[in-house]
Amino acid sequence: MATDIDKFVHDQLSVWPAVAAKYRNLKGTRTRTLPFGGILVTLQSNPGRVPVFDHGCPLCEENYLEQQHTLPFEGRKGRKYNILVNRAPIFPNHLVITRDIHAPQTIWHRFPDMLDLAAYLENYIVFYNSPNSGTTVPGHAHFQACPKGYMPLERAAERLLRGAKAGQASDEMEFITSVRDAQLYHYKRFHRGIFLLRAQTAKSMAKLFYRLLDCMNLVAEETEPRFNAYAYCSEGEFRAMVTLRGSSHPRCYFAIGEERFSILPGAADMAGFVVVPRPEDFDRLTPEVLERIFGDVTLPAQEEERLLWRLVRTQPRLEVEIESGEEIAFEIVSDGAGPQKVRFQDGRIDYNGVLYDELVFEAVTISTLFAEPSFHIYGEGTRRYAGTLKFLVKDGKVQAVNILGMEDYLLSVISLMPPQEQKERALALRKALLSGEKISHPYIGLTEKADSAARAAIDETWGQTL
Repeated sequence: MATDIDKFVHDQLSVWPAVAAKYRNLKGTRTRTLPFGGILVTLQSNPGRVPVFDHGCPLCEENYLEQQHTLPFEGRKGRKYNILVNRAPIFPNHLVITRDIHAPQTIWHRFPDMLDLAAYLENYIVFYNSPNSGTTVPGHAHFQACPKGYMPLERAAERLLRGAKAGQASDEMEFITSVRDAQLYHYKRFHRGIFLLRAQTAKSMAKLFYRLLDCMNLVAEETEPRFNAYAYCSEGEFRAMVTLRGSSHPRCYFAIGEERFSILPGAADMAGFVVVPRPEDFDRLTPEVLERIFGDVTLPAQEEERLLWRLVRTQPRLEVEIESGEEIAFEIVSDGAGPQKVRFQDGRIDYNGVLYDELVFEAVTISTLFAEPSFHIYGEGTRRYAGTLKFLVKDGKVQAVNILGMEDYLLSVISLMPPQEQKERALALRKALLSGEKISHPYIGLTEKADSAARAAIDETWGQTL
């Protein structure tokens, strides 16, 4: 595959002189290194990096330029992508991998595609910017890729993950948790909010990756947490890095005069390859300036501590009856099969013409806290639920049961209550559940937006009852 990609890039640049000149210029661009946070950060002076999009979304096929070539790639569930040469490069052979349809930038359900890309582009690292973490085209789903070895954080991660595979411990990273054959580590150098992952299978890697995102706070009105992700294959396994964000813009980006540095960190920057668009900023960058930049955009220390706590915190499992009827319409979010139905027939459950005594659809991700929806129940409107869906027979009907963590259940219940009552009610309801009492409060699954007050009530009362 490396030969095919090299040929694709060579053929593309041979017919696109303007972009070919940018790749030639990369060979002579100014670079220097600065020590910061235990690694050597690479600075690249790159005035041509800021792209100009003057004819609609540049990642939509109808807006491709005449000279642009594409290489097809097919992801999971029939999702199709186009591989393009990046027209505003940072690295040699810098690629953009874009959906063939105009769909918003999101990692939900697409991380397995990212891992498949990493396996397909065997000599490359694939990376992703969430919508508020450095992407210039948040309206169109895409990944990027470049040859391995350019990013300082990637080199540090590979050294440590190779050691972990060999059973070697390191004080640079701490083991956090695992899912099947996947392991999650917290990297303790460079800047806050860095996590490393390794797994034998894409399925296990995806479960652990989504578990990490599940434990992050979602900023109001945003569709997914703020982060940058990187994936590649090495030594027969999948490896990944995730850098968690607090902000998209450092304060110096808006400053004036000598305080201004026009650096807007994306995936490359967060991995220690800092792109400097303004030549006048290049020589002025110091470790102190980098400290301010990364301090502004990385996960705040208090949120990092809370995230680490959530990752290792367990929650008891509950079984909650949610729907009963002769027929129930539902949809499993992860399988792409669309709406389905189960029916009561001959004392059993009819599903696609096969009769069952009990039918279980396990959640794709393990819910440590605040899980994303894993299935929908249709009736008068659509209700969204986290956790596992189980169907059984009860009283001559099909009974749907939601199996989920206690904290996720409480989050749904107290989100329907006034904010001033949420903390007190979370404490009382958790105590009642732990003592075996039956709770009669309405449970409707996940609300459209469980606000920060409800989440805080869950966090702050958890240790008082367990």
